[in-house]
Amino acid sequence: MKTLILIRHANALAAYEAGVQTDAERPLSDEGFQKAAHTAQLLLGQTIQPDIILTSPLLRAVQTAETIAQILPAPVSKETVLNGLYDEQAVRDFLTDQLAEHDTVAAVGHNPNISYLTHLLVKEVYHFSPGSFAVLNMTDLQAPRLTFFGE
Repeated sequence: MKTLILIRHANALAAYEAGVQTDAERPLSDEGFQKAAHTAQLLLGQTIQPDIILTSPLLRAVQTAETIAQILPAPVSKETVLNGLYDEQAVRDFLTDQLAEHDTVAAVGHNPNISYLTHLLVKEVYHFSPGSFAVLNMTDLQAPRLTFFGE
């Protein structure tokens, strides 16, 4: 079975709180680190183990991915296409290509891109709060199915 896990990064600090100059530098909050670990535990409970964790290069997404990888050991790869600035068709095509190489791919990104991508794939609308995720069965690329939604 081919599985795609779409994850919205966990809670991040505002730039002024973190003392950073750019949105890309915003780190996770303490709550965000806890939420990312909780997300990994929920995936573990569903016996889902990614072969690779792809992440937006923005710090909050990287920290989410790295926290998940501590619980679900998998290599983490920073991918610009997940930075929230690409349209959902481009992201879908990129992730579909990744599924040709891996059975289970996790992708950590940003909203609204993650919500739009989920809608594009399964034709349903889901609200992704920080750290929430969707598990999709991608075996039939013409008819992906949502198998689990976690918050």
